[in-house]
Parts: sequence; C-alpha cells; structure tokens
Amino acid sequence: MTPDVNVKLINFPNAGKEMVVPNEDGSYTILINAKLSYEDQVKAYEHAMRHITEHDFEKEDVQSIEYHAHLNAEEKAASNEIQAKYEEALKKIRARRRSIQRQMTINNKKIQFLEEHGLANFFAQSEQLFLYDEDH
Repeated sequence: MTPDVNVKLINFPNAGKEMVVPNEDGSYTILINAKLSYEDQVKAYEHAMRHITEHDFEKEDVQSIEYHAHLNAEEKAASNEIQAKYEEALKKIRARRRSIQRQMTINNKKIQFLEEHGLANFFAQSEQLFLYDEDH
C-alpha cells in the first residue's frame, strides 16, 4: 500500500529538483521546484515516488539509494542480475575460505601433535640419517 503523499510546487532557492519529507503521521510531502518545466516536474515527482515506494527512508546507504532511484525497470533488472551473480560468486569464495580454514585447523592440530611428541623434525632427521649416515 502506498502511503499518503502531499505534493507542493515551490520556488527552490537552489537548482534542486525535488525533496521528500517524511511526516510524523507516516505520510510524505514532496516538494517540487516550480522553476522546472512541466516534464521535469513530472520526472521529479516520479523520482520522489520511487524513493517512497522503495522504502528508501528506512535505508542508510545514500549512494545506493540514489543509484537505484535513477534506474529504469530494464536497468534495475540488469542491475539485480549482476548483483545476483556477484552474490553467488561471493558465496563460493566464502565457502572456499571456510574449507581452507577447516584444513588449516586440521593441519595446525597435526603440527601441534608432532611438536608435543618431539616429532616436529622427524622427517628432516630421517632424511639426514638416510643421506649422511655412514652405516647406510
């Protein structure tokens, strides 16, 4: 359900196009620069409504909010597809990292066992004896 929205045309003191104000009662007020052409006023209204319908006032990442607010439907679908691919790649990387961490834990336990039992240099000592022992 779309919340109540009030729209007002006012002369902005700067070059801004629109501004959205969340009201205490859950409604919104969209202020649109009256100096804009009718077409630009409509675009500003549509832009402001995307912020409202996308619940952007509950989000924190302003750059991401603005980026997505300026995309059309086709661009949003493409952006979402790319994002899904990156998320899938990240899942694979994280799974691989967990696997490596598990293997490192196992290897560290093996090293600790060898050190605790005086076998840490076992292979080096064996090689030394094999190569340089005169009785060999």
